[in-house]
Amino acid sequence: MLATYPPTQRMVAGERWTVIEAGTGPTVVLLPGGFGLATTSFQYIAALASDYHVLALSYPPRLNQVAQLASGVVALLDAYGVATASIVGGSASGGVAQVLVRRYPQRIATLILAQTGVPQPRRAWLDQFIARASEQLPAALILGCLRLAVYAFLPGQTEAIIFWRQHFANVIGEQTRASLAARFHTLADYDHNYHFTPADLQAWPGTVAIIEAPQDRMLPAHEQAALCSLYPQATVYRMAGTAHRDSVTNPMPQISVLRAILEGASLPTHCLEQP
Repeated sequence: MLATYPPTQRMVAGERWTVIEAGTGPTVVLLPGGFGLATTSFQYIAALASDYHVLALSYPPRLNQVAQLASGVVALLDAYGVATASIVGGSASGGVAQVLVRRYPQRIATLILAQTGVPQPRRAWLDQFIARASEQLPAALILGCLRLAVYAFLPGQTEAIIFWRQHFANVIGEQTRASLAARFHTLADYDHNYHFTPADLQAWPGTVAIIEAPQDRMLPAHEQAALCSLYPQATVYRMAGTAHRDSVTNPMPQISVLRAILEGASLPTHCLEQP
């Protein structure tokens, strides 16, 4: 996939962003997951590029605040000549997506939030602790802990699980102290400094969609409910039988949901969990 759509570098406000651009049509921006890398979205890029102009982003390692990332995304839209885009914010990037639509609502046509949640002030200390540990503890210890976390996130021996464990092992090996710390500082910033209300987007004419994994152990049911309460105008898609990891290990059901959202189409009921 990377041979077909190689990553390119874009300098925006003095920061180097890595972007994978693919396809033509309405623009869809894929914000990255926990490690902040566009390459993890390769299956989504390939699946959407036939009908959409896809921009998959990697976060610059020095940016460690949500507002910086949101401003950078808009600057990238300007650089690519894009007036409005649909934003997909999954997992750790859901916070960036939610800040982005509030700061720049005129640039966002559709907000899609997948397996993500609202700010959790009680969690900010943990985010900050991990960020500081990434900066101060021996690199081998931090990388070893992250590899153990990947094994906990991806148990089993299926072909897909083995592939993705290796993928994330490679990703971890490429991380620097600065890039790891920046990602956790960003999470701490989101949890500590932001508070949203259902009234925030009352005047915004765009579309909100939420994709949930009912068996998501990383996002408890009460956090999923809090996100839905924050967006009463949203259409909620509960992907039957899925967990958080399925967004990477078994992405085609979620890709089908993304396409349905972007196209304004309905989905077969067997894809969704009944309310």
